[in-house]
Amino acid sequence: MKVFNIIWGYSTGGIGKCFLTYAALADVNTNIKVKSVCIDIQNREYDRSSLHKIGATLISIKHSFDISWISKLAKVIKEEKPDVIFCHGFNGPVVVKIVKLFYGIKIPMICSYHGLYHAPTKTKKIIAPIYNKVQTLLYKYSAHRVILVENYSKKYLIDKGISSAKLITVYNGISTNVDGNKKINLPNKPKNSISIGLASRMDSVKGIEYLIEAIPMIVKKTTLPFKVYLVGDGPEYDTLLEKVKQYSIEHLVEFIGYQSNIPEWLNAFDIFALPSLFEYHSIALLEAMRAGKAIVSTDVGGNTESIRDGLDGLIVPSKNVGELASAIVKMMESKELRITMGKSARERFLSEFTEEIMKNNLVEALTLNI
Repeated sequence: MKVFNIIWGYSTGGIGKCFLTYAALADVNTNIKVKSVCIDIQNREYDRSSLHKIGATLISIKHSFDISWISKLAKVIKEEKPDVIFCHGFNGPVVVKIVKLFYGIKIPMICSYHGLYHAPTKTKKIIAPIYNKVQTLLYKYSAHRVILVENYSKKYLIDKGISSAKLITVYNGISTNVDGNKKINLPNKPKNSISIGLASRMDSVKGIEYLIEAIPMIVKKTTLPFKVYLVGDGPEYDTLLEKVKQYSIEHLVEFIGYQSNIPEWLNAFDIFALPSLFEYHSIALLEAMRAGKAIVSTDVGGNTESIRDGLDGLIVPSKNVGELASAIVKMMESKELRITMGKSARERFLSEFTEEIMKNNLVEALTLNI
């Protein structure tokens, strides 16, 4: 079976990481052949080395309004003659539908669903409802199947009129092939202090502002020394930097910026905090589970499908600064609790959320009734 794996643009976020994993399905089933294609927008700055590594075909366009991709994509599809087209994100189904209409292509379209579009800027909030509406209409009328990354979204999509028979959940999975002992020497870490870390894109939906607001409360609740490390970049970077200054807690927070060696940073943290307002099946959470970290996360989306409250970590309501601070302090004040929950989180990762498990489940979902 030949799978045409396509994405519009690329990022190092969850969808981008999944796209790379989807490209390697032949690792678990030699009867599957994957052709990966990225519509590459030249005026966007991002690291393309991962795309080159998987041998993806890059269809270059000058900017988002350059429609030359339509004929170029149709040509590649006709050359490859795939059995199914597997598309991702908000633009993926639109791109495939346009090409199918223009060129009379009848190949089944399967979509991966990673959640609603949450606009990263105020300007884009105007178009968010349009994105989400178009997406669900394409799922309803054009998609052969929709592969969810968690069960949380099923009710929403069914309520939008999408048949439950089209919906299959395949949890995200990540590689086990990382060095569990190699770690960063955390910068400016006070002696004997507890490190609280987050590795995530700095978007408003990640709720990082609430973690920052929790820091003064943590100071009041415990005498234990600690430091917070924020790894990543994104549109909220400067806003969060200003918020730290506003609370006069610069000595307690380190902004690390984008890093490619996330496992090494995670290995150095004592506690991993994910204060998201929205998540679906968080790759960042899986990375923390793989590292065996003590985790504090919010009760949103598929987070509780990854972490079981009180077993693999502590779950708190989103936007609740007091509960977030209390949970972090609870973890800080008990090394035994951190070790026990971290061990449980890693065991759950190994039994449910590895890349190999994901690939096998995805092959089954892609080949079903095709």
